[in-house]
Amino acid sequence: MSLDSSLPEAGAAGNRSEQLSPREREILLLAAHGMSDSEISASLSISPRTVGAHLSSIRDKLSAKNRTHLVVRALRAGVLAIRTEWSSARPSGGDPEETFRLTCPTKVRGEGPGR
Repeated sequence: MSLDSSLPEAGAAGNRSEQLSPREREILLLAAHGMSDSEISASLSISPRTVGAHLSSIRDKLSAKNRTHLVVRALRAGVLAIRTEWSSARPSGGDPEETFRLTCPTKVRGEGPGR
């Protein structure tokens, strides 16, 4: 039995991931980069409690059990992607803080069309 076969399919999460708000997408990206709720809060000038509420909503929409599972589900649903062009473009493998990107336009960390 493989590990993947014990996990629910990402198809249902993929459909609900389209319902993520722009703010939820911002928070998801920052969480994927390893930021804590308080770091996200300071970065976006919102309360840590609001960050927690957004993360809870995102977890519900992507059917994720925890923060790590949330990133995995977002990758499988196509909401997040891993930057692969940096591994060959830069000798150091690129900036680890910019490893993930959203698959749709956003204003977070210089992301958007043409990036």
